[in-house]
Amino acid sequence: MAVIAIVDDSRLARSFVAASLKQTGHEVAEIEPVSLGQVLESLRDLRPELLVLDQQMPTFSGSSLVRACFEDDLLSTVKVMMLTAHRNEDLEHRMEKLGVHAVLHKPISPVDLNTAVAALIGEAGSES
Repeated sequence: MAVIAIVDDSRLARSFVAASLKQTGHEVAEIEPVSLGQVLESLRDLRPELLVLDQQMPTFSGSSLVRACFEDDLLSTVKVMMLTAHRNEDLEHRMEKLGVHAVLHKPISPVDLNTAVAALIGEAGSES
């Protein structure tokens, strides 16, 4: 199973995603987005295979974090899944150009989340 980091300013959203992913045996770390530097430091220490993050956070945007990860030698290969409450084709196109591997819309079911994660990290039969 994969090491997955979750970055979202909503504790409820982080907990929901973490619980859903733990059901399928993933190692999950919840990171509160206090500052971009703090999140990057946590990610460098963790070195996740997958980063699941919110786009809209109070201290920095999800796209800022994605750019910083892809420019960091230790994080440049992390796969990225963006969760957003906004259905916006322009945003999805910008995220795709930025290198985000998947954009999912909130609210999302645990089954749909785990299916998308399994597809990204190459695991078969990871649905709950």
